Amino acid sequence: MVPTKDRNHLSTALEYEGNLFLFDCGENTQKQIKLLKLPIGKIRKIFISHWHGDHVLGLPGLIQTLSNTDNVTKIEIYGPEKSKKFVKHMLECTIFDSKIPIEVFEFKPKKNEILKVVDEKTYEISCCKLNHSVPCIGYSFKKKDSLNVDIEKAKEFGLEKNPKLAEIKEGKTIEHNGRTINPKELTYMKKGVKICFVFDTRPCIGIDLLVKNCDYLVMEATFVYSKHKDKAEEYDHMSAYETASIAKKNNVGTLLLTHFSQRYKKIDELEAEAKAVFENTVCGHDLMSYNIKK
Repeated sequence: MVPTKDRNHLSTALEYEGNLFLFDCGENTQKQIKLLKLPIGKIRKIFISHWHGDHVLGLPGLIQTLSNTDNVTKIEIYGPEKSKKFVKHMLECTIFDSKIPIEVFEFKPKKNEILKVVDEKTYEISCCKLNHSVPCIGYSFKKKDSLNVDIEKAKEFGLEKNPKLAEIKEGKTIEHNGRTINPKELTYMKKGVKICFVFDTRPCIGIDLLVKNCDYLVMEATFVYSKHKDKAEEYDHMSAYETASIAKKNNVGTLLLTHFSQRYKKIDELEAEAKAVFENTVCGHDLMSYNIKK
């Protein structure tokens, strides 16, 4: 909740196909984006987990910057119930001359429900209800499975570097050198990648629904269980032990921990506690970049 000299408020950016998707937007987020030299003008969608200040107080400044950035024509903000009300209040609390339209989508998933909030050609984003002191949701980003061309087979058919391969990749049958070629003869299915973002919650069924078999899980680990289990329960947060246990139970590929309490000057304890349960754990730090592999 309180930034330190080493740790900023929470925000995570996902860079995909030239776009930036932002998950939460704590105070000072836009400066962090600039320090990372990320293309701030590529932000089109911002996903808010909940409306506690430490997760959203960077929004007004970011929106103002985007409204004065070339080629940004619209901003989309996604969040839990009452998101439209909170965005409206944010924009009214200062003299704010936004030059671009802002569209706000709000969601209220049920306890046992996964809601799809974005469905595009190559990816989809869904949300689930979390267990926090205020309405809160977690998100999953899934790059869809795709048809890929087997280059060696394409050579056998004399199709290497042929424009018709684009049609094959779309699942279309083509004609070449007097022969009908079915996509099944030249392609294979490449499995997509699933990345989940879970902040500010206690263990709940929504987490399990969302993160099952995900490749990467970015999740809060606010407390050390062995020292502050009671604090985690009192403030509706997770301990490193609990987060790692969820990753293990749900067959997660890589766990990336974030959202550490300011009481810990170093995160060694949190990392050690999580790794004792789930070895493939990485502790996040400010301005960290992580390459997604699949």
